[in-house]
Amino acid sequence: MTPEQQHHIRASINLMSSLAYNNAKEKGFHDIDEQCRPVDNYARWTVNLHGEVSELWEAARRNSLLKPCDKHSEMCEQFHDSLTNEEEEMADIIIRVLDMAQACHVDIGRAVVLKHLYNASRPHMHGKLA
Repeated sequence: MTPEQQHHIRASINLMSSLAYNNAKEKGFHDIDEQCRPVDNYARWTVNLHGEVSELWEAARRNSLLKPCDKHSEMCEQFHDSLTNEEEEMADIIIRVLDMAQACHVDIGRAVVLKHLYNASRPHMHGKLA
């Protein structure tokens, strides 16, 4: 990855992080943040993230990953497009992480690029079985 690509990816991820946080804040998901201890905020945020991961797992267990999500009709009406359960839950996971990163003042774009570069430098399967 070139330095220019790194910069573009970092900026794009950070922009999405800001958009996710601002939307969540506007919708009331950060109303109590300042009244809570950081550990309590992390508890709330990680439980919500876990919920999204669990929803993805449940869709897999029900064999409904490729079926239209429960917001299919509304999305088609508004955007003339929709998502599968798999797409919706993966998007929700990413949006939750981006929101958390912005709330915690984490430069998530930098972190993702640097971690990707590190992972790319590691050996096959990192010496693990699976």
